[in-house]
Amino acid sequence: MIVAIDTSGAMSGLALMDHEGVLLAEQSWLSERRHSEQMLVQLDALCRLVDVSPSHIRRIIVCVGPGSWSGIRVGISIAKGLAIANNASIVGINALDVLAWSVRDYAPVTAIIALGRGRFATAVYPDSGWEVGSIMPTNQQSTDMTIDSQHLLVCDPQALSLLPSTFITHHRRHCAWPHPRMLAELGLRVFRTTPNGHSSIEPIYLGEPVQLKT
Repeated sequence: MIVAIDTSGAMSGLALMDHEGVLLAEQSWLSERRHSEQMLVQLDALCRLVDVSPSHIRRIIVCVGPGSWSGIRVGISIAKGLAIANNASIVGINALDVLAWSVRDYAPVTAIIALGRGRFATAVYPDSGWEVGSIMPTNQQSTDMTIDSQHLLVCDPQALSLLPSTFITHHRRHCAWPHPRMLAELGLRVFRTTPNGHSSIEPIYLGEPVQLKT
């Protein structure tokens, strides 16, 4: 059994696949900041829906960001816990790759995710031949972003709502949540070349650091 877990944004997602990559079930819901209290409950419910146990999970795909700082931590922690409990393999997928994959028949594409505080994560996908994880995101402010007007913008709804209207009127744009089925498909591509998964899973944080008071 394969599970894909996404807690990188306000919209959480889960997908279950069999060992051949056939989609069995998926679910997306607006969790806002309630990832930690909702994700395991929803995973259990999705497993019950297709009459399997979470203990049957042998491969885990988790979105490692960029996105919500606390959400990413929750998703990776759950993924690592499942991997240890089930002796399962795990891979991490970039959230911007998932957005770009949803419009993979178009090129070039710039994927954009809101980070908060007026900043955005962006990544440019020049053609349809890019490999999963080969394109690293950058951190940009809306006031200094320079994106070729020939690029198709693919954004999550939050990013689209925060981008200046003067900016988006000059670009073709497509709005999409990072879809759990897309996350599962990309993770399965990685598993086909790396059967044992990744030896370490690290979050992608691009937001401004939080200054803790002492």
